[in-house]
Amino acid sequence: MAASKLPPLPSDKGVWDDHAITRRGFLEAVFGVLAGIGALLVAIPSVRFLVGNSLESSATKWVELGKVADLPTAVTQVSYSTRATDAWREVTQRGTVYVSSADGGATFSVLDGTCTHLGCIVQWNERDGQFVCPCHSGHFTREGEVISGPPPHRLRQLAVKVKDGALLAEI
Repeated sequence: MAASKLPPLPSDKGVWDDHAITRRGFLEAVFGVLAGIGALLVAIPSVRFLVGNSLESSATKWVELGKVADLPTAVTQVSYSTRATDAWREVTQRGTVYVSSADGGATFSVLDGTCTHLGCIVQWNERDGQFVCPCHSGHFTREGEVISGPPPHRLRQLAVKVKDGALLAEI
């Protein structure tokens, strides 16, 4: 409010405060705060519904790949199957890994067989001693390092452990 439009106040009452909030301004501010709270009360459950369980870390599983005594020391393709929860349903998760041992079976190395380029399953080429992706000719060493082609990263090395004579890999 401009001071010039206000009637003069008696000197014993003080002066007009040009910066004081008006009744209309106060009600507008209260309405804005209440509308913001209402919007948050609607938005938070909506965002939670849209995001679902994608922010929760998925639990890893240990999958049995075979008995240690039965596994050859050369690079061997092993397929696995396990039950997993996919958001709201239980599904069968299947995959391919490559098991090898460089020290005659004392320790084992397990590589995920999924190419890091587009997710094709790589194949072991015994003659060349490397993994080859059949989709886009990505080449990997026996340890999973990229030699050539479009893959941006090495093959994923899985954690392994031996339990009751069986080799387990953490998927």
